[in-house]
Amino acid sequence: MSGGGEAEARRLASVEATGLLGTGPEERFDRITRLAQELLDAPMSYLNLVDDVSLVVKSPQVVGEPAPRYPYGTAFCEYTVHGTGLFEVPDARADPRFAQTPAVTQFGVRSYAGVPLRAGDGEAVGTLCVMHPEARSLSAAERVRLGELGRWAEGELRGGSGSWGRSGSGSASVSVSVSSDGSVSALSLPFGEVSGDLHAWERSGSAVTVTVGDVMGKGAVAGALAEELRAGLASSSSASGPAVALARAAASLEPRLASLGAFVTLFHARIDDSGRVEYVDAGHGLTLIVPASDADPVERLASRDLPLGVQDAASGWTPRTVQLQPGDTLISVTDGVLELDDSTLDSLLRLAGELRSRPDVGGFLDGVAARVEVAAVDDDVTVLVVAFGAR
Repeated sequence: MSGGGEAEARRLASVEATGLLGTGPEERFDRITRLAQELLDAPMSYLNLVDDVSLVVKSPQVVGEPAPRYPYGTAFCEYTVHGTGLFEVPDARADPRFAQTPAVTQFGVRSYAGVPLRAGDGEAVGTLCVMHPEARSLSAAERVRLGELGRWAEGELRGGSGSWGRSGSGSASVSVSVSSDGSVSALSLPFGEVSGDLHAWERSGSAVTVTVGDVMGKGAVAGALAEELRAGLASSSSASGPAVALARAAASLEPRLASLGAFVTLFHARIDDSGRVEYVDAGHGLTLIVPASDADPVERLASRDLPLGVQDAASGWTPRTVQLQPGDTLISVTDGVLELDDSTLDSLLRLAGELRSRPDVGGFLDGVAARVEVAAVDDDVTVLVVAFGAR
């Protein structure tokens, strides 16, 4: 099952070099496993790291719990990480390699499918997998989709490290009228001289178009990709709608993303003066509607589509709609913001609570900027807030 000697030593060194062993869950990985559950109709999906002692579940889908470890020699993923591609077990009870493992006898797993995740040096350091309590095999389309999700996960693994320093002068705050008493405000702080995040807004007729995106990686290359995408979206007519605009921009950017092995998570929306929001979400999933009343729950605009560079631009992204009421606020962030807290989705909900407690959006953004200055955040930070009507 496992390799040995120098080859395995190199692989283990790469696992250690990820810096993720012993760390807790993070939304940048959780959103991938959450989407894998939905798209592959699997109640269980995990992102794991595998060394020679244990399997560490980096994305356990249990909020607030530390990443669990399982002893080496008991998991499907050990076969996956030492393989060359997708590893599938249609019926674990009938497979002598797994019939007596804890996953089968204690947790009721019947079928498994996983892909290895490779670090930048090509070494397999972990897996992305789905499991089901019934015997089943993935369809050809599902195998392709699991591979796409795996490429996304690899990008997050590779993009998690960096050695740039934070620039202290990269903030920006802007405002534009949405309705008679509404505004768009944004804060952007780069992790270096150039940000790989992008945010944009543009008023056209009776609507405003807003964008928040995050290019994998940091520095000049990520910044150039962000600027190219921003320009591509701006060149598309706002009347065509967010889905068409994104498809056009993505098709133009796709060859460059492919050559770099990069991807972009993105939220792109058109908000008219009635408060109707038409949007597309390319693997972003970090946008909330915060109702005016504290008694009403916050709504997260979940994503079921993959990022640019992972999803085929020709297939496009699904347009969705939501309605803002007077006094409601839309907030969209990049995942660097989550590092101000515990890096999980709960930290986004707590950020919404902070927004509700502030009398003005400007004060809220100033508070975020102050926290970034003192926190050890190793990523670009962007927050965009649309206040519809009076707050």
